[in-house]
Amino acid sequence: MIYNSSLKWDAIYDVIVVGFGGAGAGAARFAADHDAHVLLIDSAPEGSEGGNTRYAGGAFAWGKNFNNLKDYYKQTYYPFKYDPKDLDTFVNNVLKMKEYSKKYFGIEAKATGRRPNGEYPEYRHSDAMQSQSMTAGMYNGGFWKLLRKKVYERLDKIDIWFSTPAKHLIQDPETGTVLGIQVKRQNQIRYIAARNGIVLSCGGFENNQDMVQNFLGQGSLAPIGTLYNQGKGIDLAIEAGARLWHMSNYDSHGLSLREGEAREKFAYMINWKTLFNGSIFVAGDDGTRYFREDEEDRHGYKYNHGNWIMIPNQNHPHIVMDQKQYDQLANDKSAKADQIKQLISYAVKAETISELANKIHAPKLEQAVKDFNFLTDDKKRDMFLNRKIATMRSFGAGPYYAIPVRHNILHTHGGGRRNEKCEVINMQGDVIPHLYEAGELGDIFASKYLGANSIADLLISGKIAGENAALPKRKMEQVDAVTGASKVSELKSDAHTSSMDFEAGKDQGIGMSANGINDLPIVVRVTVDDKNKIKKIETLQEKESPSLGGKAIPVLTQEMLNKQSTDVDAVSGASTTSSAFKEAVNQALKNVKH
Repeated sequence: MIYNSSLKWDAIYDVIVVGFGGAGAGAARFAADHDAHVLLIDSAPEGSEGGNTRYAGGAFAWGKNFNNLKDYYKQTYYPFKYDPKDLDTFVNNVLKMKEYSKKYFGIEAKATGRRPNGEYPEYRHSDAMQSQSMTAGMYNGGFWKLLRKKVYERLDKIDIWFSTPAKHLIQDPETGTVLGIQVKRQNQIRYIAARNGIVLSCGGFENNQDMVQNFLGQGSLAPIGTLYNQGKGIDLAIEAGARLWHMSNYDSHGLSLREGEAREKFAYMINWKTLFNGSIFVAGDDGTRYFREDEEDRHGYKYNHGNWIMIPNQNHPHIVMDQKQYDQLANDKSAKADQIKQLISYAVKAETISELANKIHAPKLEQAVKDFNFLTDDKKRDMFLNRKIATMRSFGAGPYYAIPVRHNILHTHGGGRRNEKCEVINMQGDVIPHLYEAGELGDIFASKYLGANSIADLLISGKIAGENAALPKRKMEQVDAVTGASKVSELKSDAHTSSMDFEAGKDQGIGMSANGINDLPIVVRVTVDDKNKIKKIETLQEKESPSLGGKAIPVLTQEMLNKQSTDVDAVSGASTTSSAFKEAVNQALKNVKH
């Protein structure tokens, strides 16, 4: 929207960061380190922020040789164009990622050992990129907590507003300079000015079905990351006059269990080696096979006549098997046994293939089973899709089963085109003054995605965008003074990091623990009598798992009151939450003031 003299600012910051995911956390951190007063906003409620970084494995790309690494990346782009300055900047920074880890996190990153020959070993110099990690284990939230912690260590410079979606950017009508942003804060429209810059780090559009259909050409994809990436960054970039790029590029992990849930289960199902081994295949909408089931997943890309392309999207695919295969999976002893048993519990059952075909609306399923058996009866080569014949067994006696699955989406790459300084470029090829971009929104990846590079990019682009946004700009009369309601309580930061943020009266103490399942600390207030007998335990803040930790806390509270002690048994299935809750209560008891 265009600035006019009647607009009244409610608050002024040096830098505003839109999106508290990995890139936004980095942008806010590095802007604060350059002495900027930062506002960091996110549309998600507290405890659900983090974007896709919250669900990421945390491994980042690293390499030693610039020329070899750049050549490897260029092959993944082919035949798409790339920006030489952008790619050179990215590669140079990837070479420094181990130093980045040590300098900015105090951690010696270690090799993950995953794909030592590269995700595309067929390409030249495929071993030029290696994966490194700052945390132990994968997909446990550890990496996100590291980034979040660095923001919370700087709350003297960074204000955080949760549940605060961005509505519009505000631009100077003559220069196009981005002056501020309109947000919705506690059901009120507020206008916030930025002296030096605004960073868009609000992720992709995985959860916007209109954008998925319009830009990706797919009818429906199951999100396996955050549910808050809804494409607002695309709208804001377009509104500011940005040129878009990489809008058709996205990544997947194959198939997820189709439950009708917003975020569906088993994102890595296609990689379960013990699953696709026997009388089993994936049937498309009409019942026929359409990809090689035993092929290693490359973030959704499959081999296709010398190239790798995203799996063709089917609207209602199924995993189909016979009784022998069902029994085999029910007795599976692999590391994925529990998931496999849960998966097959969703199967549709029929006495004949014909009956199964009718149940799942797959008219060519009978012929597909005959074709499959034709290959396996005489141990022929799978001339259709080149699946290893050793993983194929003819369908035998029924009953027969079909499990409904859905193609999933990990993240998108499209957004406003950015340069090597993370400045957003307009339709004329010029920089939009004071507008920056970081992370998944508009990243540099045009085609095939290489694992660990989005993590590298969010670290790299977050730092570049934050530092450049913090650079002092010329004074602008439009953002010189606050003319609105800057002192109202709803404009205060939502972030709490110490017990001083919570009130305690006489005979009360505050305790907190950051060692629960969620990265939001558990905060309790304990009230005692004059003999230090525990009268009340109040949980003031927690975002533990509702089905486990959330149910455990009331149980622990009552047991502590009954026993007048924190020495109670952990609740089964919620040991981490139980330990953290005990820690918080013990701390609160120590902090009681009479």
